[in-house]
Amino acid sequence: MEVLRDRVMGTDLMLVLPPGEHAAVLEWLRTVERTFSRFDPGSDTSRVNAGGPVVVSELFLAALDEACGYLGATGGLFSPFLGAELARLGYDTDFALVGTPDVAAAPLLMGAPAVHLDHDRRTVTLSPGLAVDLGGFVKGWSVQRAAEARREGGRVPYGMIDAGGDLVAWRPEGGRPWRIGVEHPLRERPVGTLELPAGTAAVATSSVVRRSWRDRAGTILHHIVDPRTGEPAASDCAQATVITADLAAAEVYATCLILLGTREGPEWLAGQDPDARWITVDRDGRVRSSAALS
Repeated sequence: MEVLRDRVMGTDLMLVLPPGEHAAVLEWLRTVERTFSRFDPGSDTSRVNAGGPVVVSELFLAALDEACGYLGATGGLFSPFLGAELARLGYDTDFALVGTPDVAAAPLLMGAPAVHLDHDRRTVTLSPGLAVDLGGFVKGWSVQRAAEARREGGRVPYGMIDAGGDLVAWRPEGGRPWRIGVEHPLRERPVGTLELPAGTAAVATSSVVRRSWRDRAGTILHHIVDPRTGEPAASDCAQATVITADLAAAEVYATCLILLGTREGPEWLAGQDPDARWITVDRDGRVRSSAALS
């Protein structure tokens, strides 16, 4: 096994894999980055957001189709169509360059997103004013697929792919356990550590602290937008971590916990995936969890 560190999709990447696997995983994640960036005018995301119908790659169509499935499964609580809202709030460039928005525009209240995916013609058509942002979802989706490709046929029985703390780790029964730390968003000490189960485990964390900025009025804004209001989530939940078997699902569930808050969120998650474990940190720094932490 060998550790490779790099950056992709605006975040730190760590691969713990046999040396011969690193290049293929990195190439795959960079392809995903080019395809889904909101800030690259040549990406499928930018072309779709400019108005359609637009012919897209199979990669884009597959990820958007799965994201739309979660849109339906969560009753619209998770939405891949918040790109216009993020741009209005000032997140219209790479996060390292985000500044204060020049104009405080009125919120764009979300109705039912109007999108047409034509799999035969491989086109996507959005209604006017709607914009795709797959953001954290596609990061989790692509890491999950990279892990599945490594595990297929038992080729790599033990490994981990970690993109900014959102990770997939796998091991056989009896293999050395993976132990991961969970950072506290408001304090220097960590929330605690988790031992991941055998097989495949996916861990995703959403936070209103990591990607936040101030508007010209001094109001703190962040990147987790509530599709019910078009504004940054305002619940008591500052950070949510979800541990389940699929990283795309964990990304969706962690976002929904932020939206619903530390009391309503866990009950909702139990209805979506009874086997999922969770950790929340509220805005006062209090930690709650379904799993024992050490």
